[in-house]
Amino acid sequence: MSDKLARLQQALAHWQLDAVLLTRRDNIAWLTDGASYYVVERAETGVASLLIGRDSVLLLAPDNELPRILAEEPLPFSCATRHYPWYKSLSSVLPAGNIGSDTPMAGLSDIQPQMITLRQGLSAAEQQRFRTLGQETAQVVETVARQLRAGVSEWQVEADIAAGCLARGIRPMCTLVAADERIAAFKHPVPTHKTLQRMMLITLGAERHGLHVSLTRLVHLGEPDPALRQRILTLAEIHADMLYATQAQRSWSAVFADITQAYQRHGHAEAWRDHHQGGPAGYGCRDWIITPESRGEVQPDIAVAWNPTLSGVKSEDTFLLSRSGLSPLTRSDSWPLIRLQRGDNTLELADWLILPTSS
Repeated sequence: MSDKLARLQQALAHWQLDAVLLTRRDNIAWLTDGASYYVVERAETGVASLLIGRDSVLLLAPDNELPRILAEEPLPFSCATRHYPWYKSLSSVLPAGNIGSDTPMAGLSDIQPQMITLRQGLSAAEQQRFRTLGQETAQVVETVARQLRAGVSEWQVEADIAAGCLARGIRPMCTLVAADERIAAFKHPVPTHKTLQRMMLITLGAERHGLHVSLTRLVHLGEPDPALRQRILTLAEIHADMLYATQAQRSWSAVFADITQAYQRHGHAEAWRDHHQGGPAGYGCRDWIITPESRGEVQPDIAVAWNPTLSGVKSEDTFLLSRSGLSPLTRSDSWPLIRLQRGDNTLELADWLILPTSS
């Protein structure tokens, strides 16, 4: 039996449930170390479910999906199977009892908030998978970024990133690209036909085997003007303060208070209101977005992806908070970095990449 399965089965008594039905891809991937049961790429739910009882596991799938799932999807514990015709509903094969579900279903209680809490804490194997994913994702984005030239469209940049990711089994879940004035105009710049003239922002949220990383890179053709140069330095200071505030056993509300104070300390007191600041990451792009009302405490062995912004600049990387401290996941060792000291820690944050103005 896997440790995760044992934790989930032990939680059933506390939740006063006989069983839980997992259909969301994030929860399936967490429990199985990478299975997804998906067919439609962007769907939150898969085409099969796991019914976890106090001493049993049942894989529920339509007839046309079960053979591939059994042959190709990871399953680190034994389970029984129950299949049904594709034209029947999942509810037709559910047993009686007090059952919770991570997706809305008539007669079943919602246990998705509890699942997000239960998922916190990455094993040693997950941490290694995270490091590999982060490094490869950074390599994809930075390779595309270093090849940018005036006239390339945001759509073409998105296509190049998608090709680089898919060749490595990485799924580009959120690709944002902004050229020139679109960087300051929109916080979530979905790619368009617009072409690069002087500067570009590239943001990527990517997934493999259920784990998610996020990063942003900024590219400038020729030297940025002094104001833009100072703005990224100021934002790096804010980002460093956010990372330093992220310590195990601190409350998330205290971390958020430190985030707002960091913006104020560096001369942009209200800028935190302009966009969300990120939060813990793992089997979701963000397991939740941190707010003043966020409950609970920072746990060790989690990932965090902060994304502070000021007008025209954004700083974003995914970090692992292990028992030995913070370490960056989305690094390739070939990007210009801003190095800042916080206590005994040296933090490295992505700087502008300066490219020549002509090929």
